[in-house]
Amino acid sequence: MVSLMFILLFVYAAVSKLLDLGIFQSQIAQSAMLTPYAKVLAWLVPIIELLLAILLFISYTRVWGLLGSAVLMFGFTIYVYLIWSYSPSLPCSCGGLLETMDWETHLCFNLSFTLLGICAWYIESGNKRNHILLFTGSFGMLALILILFFTQPQPQILQDESFIRSYQKGGLKEITSQKLAYNSYYVAGVNDSLVYLGNSTGFTHGLVWNYKTGDTTHISLQLSDAPENFASLPKWQVYGNYFFIGEGVSPSLYRGKTSSWVATEFMSAVPYYSDLVAIDTTGFVIRAVQASTQKYVLATYNNIEPYVKIHDVLEQDSGNLFQADGSLDWDAAKQQISYLYFYKNRIDHWNKDFGNPQSIPLLYDLTADIRSHQGRDGKHLRERTYSPFHTKLRIWNKNYYVLSDVMGADESINDFNRSSAMDIYGNTYLESIRIPNKNGEKASDFYITDEYIIVHYATQVMVYGH
Repeated sequence: MVSLMFILLFVYAAVSKLLDLGIFQSQIAQSAMLTPYAKVLAWLVPIIELLLAILLFISYTRVWGLLGSAVLMFGFTIYVYLIWSYSPSLPCSCGGLLETMDWETHLCFNLSFTLLGICAWYIESGNKRNHILLFTGSFGMLALILILFFTQPQPQILQDESFIRSYQKGGLKEITSQKLAYNSYYVAGVNDSLVYLGNSTGFTHGLVWNYKTGDTTHISLQLSDAPENFASLPKWQVYGNYFFIGEGVSPSLYRGKTSSWVATEFMSAVPYYSDLVAIDTTGFVIRAVQASTQKYVLATYNNIEPYVKIHDVLEQDSGNLFQADGSLDWDAAKQQISYLYFYKNRIDHWNKDFGNPQSIPLLYDLTADIRSHQGRDGKHLRERTYSPFHTKLRIWNKNYYVLSDVMGADESINDFNRSSAMDIYGNTYLESIRIPNKNGEKASDFYITDEYIIVHYATQVMVYGH
């Protein structure tokens, strides 16, 4: 009976993982201790589960299947305990219905199957009992998990008891969704009913999804006169009927029309940059490092001399870049440039010429002592890893929408783990929206239209009504 339960469990879990291999891999990669091994484990874990199911099915090898099942479930139990204790915001990667359990339920579930496996192996082994095998296997699994866990940085859960969120009632209404085959897709833009997706591993490949008709089109970008290799991976974005692709290390910048997906170089004296947003078909706002001060600055870049105008508007100490780390956004309706600091509690914004500076205070009262230094190769290095307070900013209908990573007072850790908080600001805080996790994944990006909120997860895009 126990063998049959394990067979059903392993076959179901393995098949669920293999059917959504991209999702499984992305969920493994969100655990810092497993990130370097995500690709291998995405295949290895379901293969081991299927092999154990085969051993359990054959009477001659059943005793070894039970031993392996007990050891594997013991390993899963220790892993779940460590995640539950130190990183409960990470998603479950078990596959299928098992993902609906919270970490505490998972711990009890795995521990129960571990004890069942040990008892069944003890009874099945008879005269072939070998407690050394069970002890050695379990100890080895425990040692491996502990080594991986404590030698990798763990994500930090941020909580601030100084504010209480006011969530919209009723939640978001799901309209439609599109699964993504890989976790390397990112949203390059939204135009009418079209969502444009770039790929961070194959930068010339893209996907266009019409969320109203459900049609998807794979596209291949063509870059005329492009070098064989870029200094860093180019990324692209869509503005109106144009798309722009480039990278800021070489640097390079290409433009083309979405009707043909052929891009050519079109701007003179492309500056070095670390972030870039298009504000029209020939104008951009960039973030760059000013060589004389070693500070992040914002700059306008266009095809009229002087091509680049530098604006030293970001708050930071000289040489401490990461204090001013953040995200740029352009609001075409208001003709406004906005900057969301990752480690400060405010949004700064300016008009198109960087005049009329204003700030919007955010909810939190958190502080982060961000320090950095330059290595021998000149690169800026963090002295300590901090979790960002918030990650994405979008502007719609004169309001600011911020994807937050901070828990407020009286918020449930389980609710926080199962959803993301989108905080809405006018001149002050207005309210918040819960964006539910999908396949155990938190929202990574979003866009807002008059009718919909389009949310990007690691392996799918969801459209919600609002």
